[in-house]
Amino acid sequence: PVPSSDLWSVVRADRVGPAMGAHIDSSHVASALARSSRGIAPNLGSPLRSGSDQSGPSLSPPSGFIPYSGDGYAFLLPAKYNPSRERPFPNQDVYFEDNFDAVSNISVLIEPKCGKSKIEDFGSPESYLEKIGYLLGQQSYNGQTRSEGGFAANKVSAAAVLDVFTKSNKGKTYYYFEVLTRTADGDEGGRHQLIAATVSDGTLYTMKLQSGDKRWFKGQERDLKQTWSSFTVA
Repeated sequence: PVPSSDLWSVVRADRVGPAMGAHIDSSHVASALARSSRGIAPNLGSPLRSGSDQSGPSLSPPSGFIPYSGDGYAFLLPAKYNPSRERPFPNQDVYFEDNFDAVSNISVLIEPKCGKSKIEDFGSPESYLEKIGYLLGQQSYNGQTRSEGGFAANKVSAAAVLDVFTKSNKGKTYYYFEVLTRTADGDEGGRHQLIAATVSDGTLYTMKLQSGDKRWFKGQERDLKQTWSSFTVA
C-alpha cells in the first residue's frame, strides 16, 4: 500500500506534461560530485559555493542555486534553503528547510547495503513507491468517516500520483515520482511531493522534496523541480 496505512486512498492521475524543471547544465552538479569523490571537499554535507575550491574548476550554477555535495551524491540546492537538525525519516543524511516556510523542505536518505545492485531490482517504479510510502506521511485518525470531500469512506488522506518516469545517467537508472497528498484536516490544498531514487554500489539513495500547495504555485515548483532533476550519485 502507499503508504502503509489503510487510511490512505491512492489514485493515479493523468500525466500532467513534462515533470522536470528548466534545463540544467549537468556539469555544475557533476563537478561538485567529482570534487567530493576526490576528497577536495573534506567536509561532506556542506554547500560548495562557487570559487570555494581554487584547485578545481570554477562553478557557475544557475542564479539562486548552490552546488551541494553529500556522501556520494550531489544536487543544486536553492540558496534560500537552510540545513536543519530535523531527521523525520530513518537513514536521513540531510534535511533542508525553506527560510520562509518549514513546510517546504528537501531530504536525502541513504540506505547502505540495501541488498540491491540497481534500482530496477526493487521492481517497477510503482513497486518502489510502495516501499517508500511512509515518506508521504500517515494520518493518525482511525475512526470511521463518510465518503465526502473527495475522500473515500473511512479514508481521511489521499495521494494522487501525478507522474512516474525513469531516466538513465551514466549507466544508472533513476526513478522519479510526482505525488500530491491531501488530508481532511490539512491546509494549503495539500502537499506536493517530488521523489528521485537510484542505487549505486549497493547503496540506495532517495531524494524527497516537499512544498505546500500555495507556495508551489508561487515559485517553489520551479525551484524544487530544478533541484529534483539535478540529483545525481557517484
